Amino acid sequence: MLQTFLVSQFYAYLMVFVRLGAAFLIMPTVGETFVSTRIRLLFGVMVALAVTPAVGGTLPPEPAQPADMAVLIVGEALIGIFIGTIARTMMGALETAGSLIANHVGLSSAQAFNPAMSQQTTVVNSILGILGILLLFATDMHHMLILAAVRSYGLFPPGGAMPLGDFTEHLTRIFSESFMIGLQMSAPFVVIGLLFFLGMGLVARLVPSIQVFFVTQPLQIALGLLLLGGSLSGLMVYWLRAFQGQMMPFLSS
Repeated sequence: MLQTFLVSQFYAYLMVFVRLGAAFLIMPTVGETFVSTRIRLLFGVMVALAVTPAVGGTLPPEPAQPADMAVLIVGEALIGIFIGTIARTMMGALETAGSLIANHVGLSSAQAFNPAMSQQTTVVNSILGILGILLLFATDMHHMLILAAVRSYGLFPPGGAMPLGDFTEHLTRIFSESFMIGLQMSAPFVVIGLLFFLGMGLVARLVPSIQVFFVTQPLQIALGLLLLGGSLSGLMVYWLRAFQGQMMPFLSS
């Protein structure tokens, strides 16, 4: 009797850990690459331990065949990866915005390590990536990400049919919306940059004796930094609202 109870509890815990662990390995904040893999796994273990009593009733009976168990585990992992990818994709909006902004303010060649992307990117990319992670923690968005993963059991019951078509469609829409958000965030810099170069072109035509190249670069950087300093808070608030909007379907399930 005790053995049967322990086996059933371990089965429930394993299923919950597979979904939550897969999500936490990819999600922003808890899933950043600068966070040790052991810490991420330990975090998933602790959250799964706390959540299993609440969601254990939604789990199907323990499969009798190993193949059925493997299918169930793969399905839970795919759902966790799907949830984590949605949150991670929204970080791509900052990368898109940072690249476009850097290209139009003359900082595309200035490189720095970006912890959000775990690679060398432009300075603007690094600033936006670090700010994005800090704001997710400062506004308790990481709690929302954890809650979204937990409430996904109401949206995707374990053992149910995998809506792969819906997954693909939703991910495609998220990728396009993320790119559009990045474009919208960088739009003021693109417009100002085009107007600036148009003005410099007119100056070069009207006053050929001026060395436009030596004048343009410092002015472009100064104007870009001034615009970035004045609009950074508004840009990040806009991104945070978009991030929250993408996770709301899981919170309302």
